[in-house]
Amino acid sequence: ALFAPGAARGDLVTLIAFNVELARIAEQTSEPDLGAIRLQWWRDALDKGAKGEITGHPVADAVTALMARRDLSGERLGAMIDARAFDLTAKIMPDQAALETYLQDTAGALFALSAECLGARGTLVDLAAAQGGLAYGLTGLMRALPVHAARGRVDLPADMLRSQSSSPEEILAGKASEGVSVVLAELRRKAREALEEARQHVAALDPGGRAAFLPLALVEPYLAALESERDPLHKVAGINPLYRLWRLATWRA
Repeated sequence: ALFAPGAARGDLVTLIAFNVELARIAEQTSEPDLGAIRLQWWRDALDKGAKGEITGHPVADAVTALMARRDLSGERLGAMIDARAFDLTAKIMPDQAALETYLQDTAGALFALSAECLGARGTLVDLAAAQGGLAYGLTGLMRALPVHAARGRVDLPADMLRSQSSSPEEILAGKASEGVSVVLAELRRKAREALEEARQHVAALDPGGRAAFLPLALVEPYLAALESERDPLHKVAGINPLYRLWRLATWRA
């Protein structure tokens, strides 16, 4: 948001806050049913907002006001809510197709909605958001692997792990076999491929729309940090905060 056009910064922060509220539900509830109730509350809040009603929740009311002001896709906002049901129940990502759907409806939807706030819509935005969400989302989930595993969650696809004679249970036990390393390397490769495709689509957008995809500037540095991390199951790979700002300020699609 800091490097986006001034008039849209508040709108982007609203979307980010909405995303954070949804992502935190699984961390703040002890039972899946309680989390499901909170997700339903957010669905109802969007419906009320579409009718001009307010909830009294600052983020919910800001999002529904933003929907009306920017004509945001209610379908995408709803998909962001529905996707978080996985965080409450499944805990183990079953396969690559499920992972890609999850990232499409979380990171991908956030990119697309951010672009809508900046006045960018259409096929190019959809393609950029899909591939950008895959690149950014894969990178984020690999970074979060130690945190999620400590909470009993594994985002690496189970089918990929089993194809390398590994398993989600191995990760939950804190064991990093050669199979886990192979899967992580393959996911880094997929993230780089998606990043390259996303950059091609972003480059074709007008300068205002490109600002929605600035977080992609951080994908390659984080992938490099993941590649050099020797203990990916226990340490979160990071980059220098000042370098992070520099990348965002100077990135060109």
